[in-house]
Amino acid sequence: MRKKMIMPVVFGVLFVMVLIGYGMLFFLVPIPIFIKLVIGLIIILIAASMFYVLMQRNRELGEEEKDDLSKY
Repeated sequence: MRKKMIMPVVFGVLFVMVLIGYGMLFFLVPIPIFIKLVIGLIIILIAASMFYVLMQRNRELGEEEKDDLSKY
């Protein structure tokens, strides 16, 4: 069960790290602060939704294993 959960976690962490990296680039570019805040908010919402999807996927993997064990 643990091996199945490793890849979604690794993918989720890498995705959020890349997303934060892109967000940091926008804060270095000279654009109005309002646009920077909107971009930051969008990045935070995407990262939060990625965390939610990751937790949902881990829950599904746990239930899938329980179902597989009950078949035997």
